[in-house]
Amino acid sequence: MPEELPRGAMELAAVFEGIPRVMFSLKDLQGRYLIVNEAFAERASVASIAEVIGKTASDLFAPELAISYAAQDAAVLASGHPVRRQLELITRPDGSLGWFITNKSLLHDSRGEPVAIAAVSVDEQTPADRAGMRGLEVALATAHERFREQITASDLADAAGMSTSMLERRMQRLVGLAPSRLIVRVRVEEAIYRVVRSERSLADIAMECGFTDQAAMSRRIKEFLGVSPRSLREVRARD
Repeated sequence: MPEELPRGAMELAAVFEGIPRVMFSLKDLQGRYLIVNEAFAERASVASIAEVIGKTASDLFAPELAISYAAQDAAVLASGHPVRRQLELITRPDGSLGWFITNKSLLHDSRGEPVAIAAVSVDEQTPADRAGMRGLEVALATAHERFREQITASDLADAAGMSTSMLERRMQRLVGLAPSRLIVRVRVEEAIYRVVRSERSLADIAMECGFTDQAAMSRRIKEFLGVSPRSLREVRARD
């Protein structure tokens, strides 16, 4: 835990208590949870807030979800800019996956140094039929399982049990993201996770994540985050 939390951090956390559809968390720069609210603990499937503190997303959530959250953290740390209205999947209290809108920002200590990442996620509670949502969940899982391959929207549609056009319509309507864009996003998130968390060369990571070469990976990461893979590693080295 950092020596000094941002002023007013505990008061900020108290604002989000008792709001069932709103998750609040504060992490240190290594991704360990410092403060969460009850809604967060429920979605992490633990009995109390105390069971979350000191743990990371990978300790609490499925790997494909945790990698996405870590990639967002890396973007905030590397760029210094907040993440706004990021659509993501998070586990609901009943164990199902739901779409949430997430904002993330860096918080600073009295010297102006970054010490924590604050996140707020709001459950969209999309009024879609469960069959349709289940299909999207399968498509997302397939994208994560096969990100190393040159998969297509048709592959995701086959896994979800629907036509490509149906998957396109449902994803655009419910998620605002085309299947082809989802495939790229998952590949980029996997690459970001490896860039930040491993010592592998950038060229090796590019091949492991299904990019044609390191340059292609670098272009995609910069497109998504506004910073290069080398900048991400420089941020990690400073932490």
